[in-house]
Amino acid sequence: MENPNLEHWNEERYKELNTYFRIKIELLLRTNPHLVAQQQESTLHLQELVAEFSQEDKERWEEFMRLDKLKMEIDMWDHLHGKGTRYRPGLGFTNSEDDTTW
Repeated sequence: MENPNLEHWNEERYKELNTYFRIKIELLLRTNPHLVAQQQESTLHLQELVAEFSQEDKERWEEFMRLDKLKMEIDMWDHLHGKGTRYRPGLGFTNSEDDTTW
């Protein structure tokens, strides 16, 4: 049985956006005084980071979230069909060989 979620999956684009936002968020957390203060107080939420994005980055973020959801569905499908990455409680679907994405 073929995984129906693969139709819209683009692993290269997912990794590209993952890297882009990893760098973008790390930069924001080092340069934005408001976010730095919230991070130190442990009151920072993801939506506050996203609110700091440009409109173009917000659109990229939406694309990334769609791909991330699709990746989770693919991982779940593969897991339930006895293939793909394994599930580790507290960590999710992990592949010890691929440590390049969040």
